[in-house]
Amino acid sequence: MSKPKQILTETLLVENEEFRKLYEEHIQYEQDLEALYSLKFFPPEVELRIKELKIVKLHGKDRMRQLMTDYNNKKRD
Repeated sequence: MSKPKQILTETLLVENEEFRKLYEEHIQYEQDLEALYSLKFFPPEVELRIKELKIVKLHGKDRMRQLMTDYNNKKRD
């Protein structure tokens, strides 16, 4: 992560409750995915759960990116 992006992330973790919640969920989803990937066999329900987690994680990441953009735009105004 670049230094400016890291600083922005740290700032939003302190200042923005929605960002902090999304960030924590993102970490949890990543841990859940790692646990599922560690299985030797993926039954259909596990494959479905992996797909669901990836989608939810991506939506959260998109929202965090939008919050970062909004914060930067406010800062410039």
